[in-house]
Amino acid sequence: MQFCEFTADLRVGHEEIDHQHAALYDTVNRLHDALRAGRSRQEMGEILAFLRSYTVEHFRMEESFMRDAAYPGLESHHALHEALVRQVHELEDKYAAGTMILSIMTMHFLKDWLTNHIQDEDRKLAAHLKAKV
Repeated sequence: MQFCEFTADLRVGHEEIDHQHAALYDTVNRLHDALRAGRSRQEMGEILAFLRSYTVEHFRMEESFMRDAAYPGLESHHALHEALVRQVHELEDKYAAGTMILSIMTMHFLKDWLTNHIQDEDRKLAAHLKAKV
């Protein structure tokens, strides 16, 4: 059973955004599986690094859509993105330095942030994008 699942109710109705959200869920599941299986620090660090990198790429794409569509919530949405990127980068740095371990609490934080962000913020963005078409 997957730790978190990208279900139909999480789709926002924008093909590229939904595709990338599904990939983010897949990566969180890979990290969770690695944690549960006791994989090496190196392997888990690589998955965490990929998660950060892909998250940055995804946020850039969303923000590009926002700028192109004159989305009125761009500044506040960008601030939420920046806060998560900082948190994940901090997790990655601490994990690489050996000053923290990945835990189920960390996994729940990632899952909950992603789910809440999609349901609250990305739905608003998708509705705005649809209205601009």
